[in-house]
Amino acid sequence: MRRTCEGVLVCHEHNHPHVLMLQIANAFFKLPGDYLHYEDDEVDGFKKRLNERLAPVGSQFSGEGVNEDWEIGDTLAQWWRPNFETFMYPFLPGHVTRPKECKKLYFIQLPKKKVLSVPKNMKLLAVPLFELYDNTGRYGPQLSAIPHLLSRYNFEFVDENDNVVAATPGTPLPEGQIPKTKVLAWDGQDEGMADYTEGNGGVDIQS
Repeated sequence: MRRTCEGVLVCHEHNHPHVLMLQIANAFFKLPGDYLHYEDDEVDGFKKRLNERLAPVGSQFSGEGVNEDWEIGDTLAQWWRPNFETFMYPFLPGHVTRPKECKKLYFIQLPKKKVLSVPKNMKLLAVPLFELYDNTGRYGPQLSAIPHLLSRYNFEFVDENDNVVAATPGTPLPEGQIPKTKVLAWDGQDEGMADYTEGNGGVDIQS
């Protein structure tokens, strides 16, 4: 069975997550990665393939910390190819005992000051999640499912000095501030406003 690993590299622009993809011939999109050699370990072999595809020419296999720069995160999805066909499934059918390929998507955070190089016949694009979502006609079922896979995460966007500049789904609160909500509950009296303060011990009502 062929083992394929691809990376979901996330960056941010305008405080919105973007996924780095390779565009081929202005029509075909794919994630960085490739199939592994049969003797390679999955994670180490994946790092080698990333260096072969994205490292500058002449530095793919040499230099200090070549493989250590990539931080392979969670496994986001597995796609199976039951037969010799182009379509892949996010599950393995019950009647298939020897699938032809297993493709895994890994979440990868971009290393700091990492130089990426792509072939001349490809383009490296940052595609926003709102462009991928429910857009199977342009990106296919695998890539259009990435927003679903990343919805389990909350993102903090940092600048070059590791300062948090924004967060999703909302801006982080200042240190020491407790979330507080004002609720209007009219009961026929003048004192109809109550402050509900959520703390660690429950909800305190202050009339």
